[in-house]
Amino acid sequence: MPSFRTQFAGRRRAWRRAVNLRRANLPAWPAFARRLALPALLMLLAVAGGWLIASHARRLGGTTTAAGAEAQRAAAILQSIVPGAALTVPEQGVQMLAQPAGALAIAAGMRAAPPVRLDLCRQLRDPGRAGMLVPLRLGYRADDVRRWADGAAPALRNVVLVGGDATPLLRLSGRATADFDGEPLRVAWQHGTPVRWLAGADGPREGARGEGTLARQGWLAWQGGALHVERRASTACPAAGELVLRPYTPAGRAGRATVTAFGANGTATVALAAGDYRIPAASPPALEDAALFEALQGAGLLRLSRRGAIALAPADLPAWAAASPSERAAALPEWADVRIDDAARKLLRRLYRQADGAYLRRQVELYNSERSLLAWRLADGQQASPQAAGVAGPLTVTPAMPPTAVRLFDALPQGWQPWKRIARWPAGDQAVRLSFAAPRDGRIDLLLAGRITSVSGATADTASACTGRACTARDDVVRVTLQAQPGAKSVVLAVTPLPAAAMERPGDRRYRHLRVVAGRVLWQPLGQGTVSSPAPVGAPVTLTDRNGTPLWADDAPTPAATRAGLGTLVGLNPAHDSGVAAVLRRAGTGTAARLTVDLPLQALARDVLACVGMRRGAWDGRRCAGGTAPPMGREAGLVLLDSENGDILAATGFGATRAEGADWAEVRDFDRANPARSPLRLPALQHDGGARRSPGSTFKIVSALGLEMAARSDLRLDALLAGVPLARLDTVAHERGFDFASAAATYPAAADGPHVTNYRELGLERRAQDGKLGLAQALTYSLNTWFAWTGELSDATLFGRADGGVPDAQALQPGALDGARPIMAAARRLGFEQPVRLDGGLLPADFDWRQYDALQATPAGFDPIRSRHELRQMSIGLRMQATPLQMAMAAGAIGQGATVAPRLLQSLDGRQAQTPAPRKLDVRLDRIRAGMRGVVERGTAAKALRCAGCASVRAGLYGKTGTAPVEDDATVWFTGWLEPHTLPGQARRLAFAVFVSRSEAGGGDHAAPVMAALLATLTGGSVPER
Repeated sequence: MPSFRTQFAGRRRAWRRAVNLRRANLPAWPAFARRLALPALLMLLAVAGGWLIASHARRLGGTTTAAGAEAQRAAAILQSIVPGAALTVPEQGVQMLAQPAGALAIAAGMRAAPPVRLDLCRQLRDPGRAGMLVPLRLGYRADDVRRWADGAAPALRNVVLVGGDATPLLRLSGRATADFDGEPLRVAWQHGTPVRWLAGADGPREGARGEGTLARQGWLAWQGGALHVERRASTACPAAGELVLRPYTPAGRAGRATVTAFGANGTATVALAAGDYRIPAASPPALEDAALFEALQGAGLLRLSRRGAIALAPADLPAWAAASPSERAAALPEWADVRIDDAARKLLRRLYRQADGAYLRRQVELYNSERSLLAWRLADGQQASPQAAGVAGPLTVTPAMPPTAVRLFDALPQGWQPWKRIARWPAGDQAVRLSFAAPRDGRIDLLLAGRITSVSGATADTASACTGRACTARDDVVRVTLQAQPGAKSVVLAVTPLPAAAMERPGDRRYRHLRVVAGRVLWQPLGQGTVSSPAPVGAPVTLTDRNGTPLWADDAPTPAATRAGLGTLVGLNPAHDSGVAAVLRRAGTGTAARLTVDLPLQALARDVLACVGMRRGAWDGRRCAGGTAPPMGREAGLVLLDSENGDILAATGFGATRAEGADWAEVRDFDRANPARSPLRLPALQHDGGARRSPGSTFKIVSALGLEMAARSDLRLDALLAGVPLARLDTVAHERGFDFASAAATYPAAADGPHVTNYRELGLERRAQDGKLGLAQALTYSLNTWFAWTGELSDATLFGRADGGVPDAQALQPGALDGARPIMAAARRLGFEQPVRLDGGLLPADFDWRQYDALQATPAGFDPIRSRHELRQMSIGLRMQATPLQMAMAAGAIGQGATVAPRLLQSLDGRQAQTPAPRKLDVRLDRIRAGMRGVVERGTAAKALRCAGCASVRAGLYGKTGTAPVEDDATVWFTGWLEPHTLPGQARRLAFAVFVSRSEAGGGDHAAPVMAALLATLTGGSVPER
């Protein structure tokens, strides 16, 4: 179909010809008429142009607004599944709608809980072989677990607990094979009120009891909740796959709805805003650029070359084809088979002379430039500037890197100048020469993404430097040290590029029109992205500390904030969209904010953490002495907060890499590709979900709280917590069948299989106090075997037995395991697995939070528990991730006797932050506090707190150290609180936590000295001036 531009040009030519033919027969216009003709014509054209623009704007209006973009996105995703569908997405609720060509499930205003995954091979009657399932029942409750402890347990495989009576019982049975569509599972439900089930194009089913089938996915909905059930292929269970369960509960605020469509062509899911949607019954016609692509490919004018590039026929191909072989300037054998006719000539004119052709050529150029990657960067301070040349001459170089290139590294490279790469690759040979003028000292250091084939004029020393997930080999990137040979005036590297396709992840090319599948070039329309509202325009955001010292002004962090390490918190620049300034700008509810941090205290904490934590130096109150460079990848974080009102007074940290001073485009791309490892993360408030963020034995204060909760209804456990002679401890264990012995350094004592071990492999004999050992002593000396055993005694999923039980029971909804697993219940009470907002209630209730916004912390969470051993590990602080803020909240709650709600925002435009009413713990705490005092006085932190200036601190200090081994080193921790008036001018109780990763020491030797140095400096009554 000709474009508007083509039609207009053709009509204009015809009109001019007609006018010229008629002009000879017309009488001449009077002179005054000729003078008025041009202005009148211009006015007429202006009116017509205005009408044309207005009508065009009206036609485009539906696609340039957010609602129009949503409608386009819905149509693009759903049209092939439910053509002709009409739906209204509500603000809140779950709907199931039958449609002429299928059905829709809509979950609006609902919050998705973390998914629960079930290995269906474990549920097979003959595990590992496709066949009949042992019926899987979803809907057990904590009361059922306690009943099983009395001997009424059924044959259990996968146990999933729900909270309360609101969730229906769901039963899945049938044959489980890898052919999900060919052999769907049978589903049956039961509930006190009607529920709805939708799993296919045949529409929803409803009733208090009912049956259905499950091929790939389905939705179960009831009053106040919903459950999404999905079958997926699994490498762990290729015979039957896995089942993924994701419950939904009301979110309390509007947001994008999850819309799942079921049709004859399969299923599709899209997130849509509230509103009315009409899905076209037929696919829309191809756009001009797509139509041009198809026509060119059909005519053989666009094809894949032998080297994998997309090739376009040259503009002068018709002239070349018409010329005799002797008249041709060059041979074009790859285009010799193209039929040149009028259609081909028109296509080439359109390709090289019209706007849609220019757009298509740009897409081809973009695809070809991203096929191969050859890039280099020089070390900081070096002046060498190489010239890049190919076989045919100099090559174009650009500093812009493809976003996928950051996946060559697991951490942002440091100490290098910006990248340079080959921007356009010529056809044919991709060999490149990088020529350097020999520097005075003869040395050139560079990082190269590519392959070196030869070196001339220098000796080369290379080291593999590719560490990311996109690496096909560790030497995809190499660190090169060149030393020019005597007398050499230049150094030349012969290099070849990396195939960039190896760096791509599934879905990367959804942002590109062109892709190659099975040797064929395909054109794909770009998906309609979410249209986000622009940040409100108004007064610029300003941030100050609690004392009014500016931290952010004129769209940049202040020098004082940068020196104190607050750049990644407040924002590095206006484009840093997770910084506090950008979050407030996005919220649009205020511009003048006061944070809770104390800038001098923040700066001091950062200096001490850098000295003692990162370098293991000695802090004398003003400066650092000694120490060594930190090992690669070390991170550290420290939080100091007011546990009475939640004010975060200091939150500092060091990531594995730093964003300050780095190339922003590279930082941004790395942040998007690997957000958990991004240098924009805040180690004090956020974690990456990895093993190096396990809190180790500091978690024992949480385990102790869980034991105290369980002891309220278990007198035998309460007696153990109070303390019993070691002989009695051994007798109790023997009578109940547990392989626990006070003289053993391991639990189980036999240590035939997986086991936990005490620090320095010691038994408990020397840890009794007044002949008894209980919770206080176990905390003071951090006795792993005691906590692992008593954790088992408290856990109802083990039925009170030494073996068996269902330790791998999972919670379908948050809190469903609390009634059976008190340690997890204690952790949740203290804030684990809960959103941690730091805005003090000053941002709107429906604010659109993003994962790593600086005004919220990463929730602490647990790894799945699959065995008794993993349950024991949880009791001693492994198989979980936490932040210093979370551990400071836990310690502060033990000191306060009530939960701590932290905040980083103190006021916004004069409105003061809220202080939520604390929730009392309502459990015995004296034994936990006694154990934490013991840690300071004679336990694992005692040595660190004998420092100069620490005597007055020790009197009011409660603490707990932690060491979480990871491979050959450990992450070390220290957490606790200071009683009021321990420090000069300290009127409130202060809680703290500090961690350091990749340590060769323990928490008492490495983390506790950080806090000792900080607190000893503060005993002087003021923070040293900087």
